[in-house]
Amino acid sequence: MLEFTSGINEPIVPNKIRFTSSQTDQTATLTVTFSDMSIFSSSNILSPRKNIIKALSLQGEYYKFSTKDIRVIWLKGKPYFLEAIFLMTSEKESMKLKKIFNAISKKII
Repeated sequence: MLEFTSGINEPIVPNKIRFTSSQTDQTATLTVTFSDMSIFSSSNILSPRKNIIKALSLQGEYYKFSTKDIRVIWLKGKPYFLEAIFLMTSEKESMKLKKIFNAISKKII
């Protein structure tokens, strides 16, 4: 489950998820992109002067990852897409995240 610290109480599904890892699995990155910005418009949390979204967390029953590396790309004064990057700096975290997404992809396919 993905959850923003701003308190959005709707299910949030990213449009794109990209997982990359080093050859030795010592480090990994998870990039989550939301291009459907309508989920943010109703709550008015995205405005050029208010930066209410402070973090994004990915959590399940046995794990929790969080990031503060969040970028909103604006186009013509409106939010165009939001991107969050999770950086794993240990082999244990990298392997755990890899297993989680392998399991998720098997359920989806």
